[in-house]
Amino acid sequence: MEQQVATFSGFGRHGISPETVHDEDARSNFMMDLYRHLGSQAGAGRRDVFEGRVKPAFVKEHGRAPKDRHEVRKAVKDDPYFQFWGHLRVLANQTLFYENSQTVERQLDTLIDKAKPGKPKGKLELDSNFEIPKYQAPFDMHWMPGSFFTETTKDDVAAGAMYDSGGLYVMTSGNLGPLGDGGAYSVINYLRENYPDFNPKRILDQGCTVGHNTLPFKDAWPDAEVIGLDIGAPVLRYAHARAESLGCDVTFTQQNAEHTKYDDESFDFVTSTMFLHETSRKAVHNIIAEGYRILKPGGLMLHLEQPPFRWFDDPFEQFVRDWDTHNNNEPFWGPMHDMDLAAVAVESGFKRKDIVEEMAPLIKPTKTDNYAEGPGAWYVFAAWKR
Repeated sequence: MEQQVATFSGFGRHGISPETVHDEDARSNFMMDLYRHLGSQAGAGRRDVFEGRVKPAFVKEHGRAPKDRHEVRKAVKDDPYFQFWGHLRVLANQTLFYENSQTVERQLDTLIDKAKPGKPKGKLELDSNFEIPKYQAPFDMHWMPGSFFTETTKDDVAAGAMYDSGGLYVMTSGNLGPLGDGGAYSVINYLRENYPDFNPKRILDQGCTVGHNTLPFKDAWPDAEVIGLDIGAPVLRYAHARAESLGCDVTFTQQNAEHTKYDDESFDFVTSTMFLHETSRKAVHNIIAEGYRILKPGGLMLHLEQPPFRWFDDPFEQFVRDWDTHNNNEPFWGPMHDMDLAAVAVESGFKRKDIVEEMAPLIKPTKTDNYAEGPGAWYVFAAWKR
């Protein structure tokens, strides 16, 4: 019997979304519940096991508690609870992207046709000679096969479709809203609360992938020119088609954020959302320096991330926040969160008095209220070019 087309609970659809059938939606809903369980009851259990079993054994052997996240990681690596949780968490990511890849593969030709520009409102700029940075090439980031840049066929959009078709939504337990754009609305909310007169006319979103956090800037500042930048052609093709289906006039361009083609002092606002930790230490230096170069005087650079490790005195909390470095194919996570971004910004030309580091509320967009406060908070690293 033919399966009926269904709807994945809570996920925001648009014109380029892969179609799913009942069983695919059921699996996505199951994966959502698994992620939530691993992040709540099972995740909290790690603290109980550490305090009740691992830490006392470490103190007995060393005469002191673990001094940093590295000692905690070594102490828990042979504990069955941590092994079981870790295997389930990795398996969840691998299974999620495997299932998404099957959904995308069976309709890839249709998705490619849908993504081809008709009479576009925005622009798509691809570079056939673009070279993927060496530090990115070896990794299936987040265990997504081929990461965000691999192409296996002409006009490929599979990477974008895999990431968008529930990937981000499920991994974040829906906390970024139906369209996965909670990061951008958190930035917008933060700016409206703290800098209500800020009205950028030209905006660059670095590491935009499929534009989840690019389009809201056009919503917030309709008269602005908004540009999303990424290294992956498949995600950019998909991002462009997604924006068009949502009626949004945005340019998507294939460039390296470390060295762009733009003129000096040509942007009012340079931003990113959970992007810096996907790049190398050297790349972070280059990206911030490039941000300074292309910002106009009076312009703002703002990166949304998780807070640096130094903000947490508890070695176990640092360990939990560093788990992705060693287990989720995100090797730059730990080194980036060890960096002093303010020092890097000063080195790039910003003045320390114009640098802001603070936490901002996570905003969970809904269909009726783009500014409903959600669970958690973001680390805001921002610098004004005076």
